Amino acid sequence: MKGFRFIRLGRRRLGLALFFTALLWSPILSGRTLAGEEVPPAILSSFESFSKSWMARLEQVSRQNSRALKPEPAADGRVIGRYICYGVDCIREVRGTDSKATPYVGIIRYPQTVMEKEGDTPQKMRAHPGVPTSEIQVTEIFRYTNGRWVY
Repeated sequence: MKGFRFIRLGRRRLGLALFFTALLWSPILSGRTLAGEEVPPAILSSFESFSKSWMARLEQVSRQNSRALKPEPAADGRVIGRYICYGVDCIREVRGTDSKATPYVGIIRYPQTVMEKEGDTPQKMRAHPGVPTSEIQVTEIFRYTNGRWVY
């Protein structure tokens, strides 16, 4: 059985190891993005439009979730219903890549909140405005390929 040699690598292997280590650390040490260029304003604008339509779709899903509540029994004979709600507020970011096929990626971060409605009857439960019970931050990454944003 052959063992690993950590001390006696030889000049060529040591040189290769240092070369690849330097390649891996160069973007981190230089403080620049992988592509190293500013994102053009047209790309930023197109991602803003794309992300607004994406968040509008999630807002529609929130409304559907609110209407499609399934009442569950709770304490004291009341009923409770839970659904997921997405806020309209989000943080957008666009980064350059080193890929010619996908020169940019867009990132959207937004809250996903679990809402809870309660009432004496299913009808009263549905009329309740809802109370947030928990929240997580969602991060979605989109790629810019062939001149458009893709999920």
